[in-house]
Amino acid sequence: MMECSVPPVPGGVNADRRRARSARTEERIVRAATELMLDRGYARTSLTDVAAAAGVSPRTLYVRFATKPELLKRMIDVAVVGDVDEVPLAERPWVCAAFGAPTLDERITALAGGVAEMHARLAPLVALAIEVENAEPVIAEQAARARAGNHGLLQGFWSALVRDGLVDADTDVEHVAASTMLLSAAETAVLRRRSFGEETPGRYAEWLAGALRAFAREPQPKP
Repeated sequence: MMECSVPPVPGGVNADRRRARSARTEERIVRAATELMLDRGYARTSLTDVAAAAGVSPRTLYVRFATKPELLKRMIDVAVVGDVDEVPLAERPWVCAAFGAPTLDERITALAGGVAEMHARLAPLVALAIEVENAEPVIAEQAARARAGNHGLLQGFWSALVRDGLVDADTDVEHVAASTMLLSAAETAVLRRRSFGEETPGRYAEWLAGALRAFAREPQPKP
């Protein structure tokens, strides 16, 4: 089972307060930038515009994000996990459930639900990133890492199912991981939005869970 405990962050009360203030400032900046870029577009949004909308000085923003691609990268990172807390995706409750719940149905439901909630936040920003990826190396590199990370997550998910006897031992983990990685990718969520219009996370989760179950073969009795 995946270990999901979050280690304490050292530094004492004063350090905790500074981190909390910094996190609140960053949250305002990311929220303002997200709203502006989704409304105006990436090219027509300046860092000065973002600073004004966030209620911070340009210097405060530039200390954190020297360039617009760096800001967009952070916006995407925050959308992946849903907040600015220093808790990695692997330790989020839905990922822990997807890797450690006792039944196949619970794991699929957790994975599909978590991915759906993530893509509700992420897909609009990924659509922006797709438009600028070729011109912004920072965004291109982030996109490549995200695809590799998604593939790794699905490899781990299916490997854990095999290990725990919840799917057939002869499951081709590499094949199903590659296939379901494409189904659960943020780019697929963008394509679904463009093809079928806006959809609720619940509807997306139901579709993804059905697709995952189609690849999950029940364990076969040994002769």
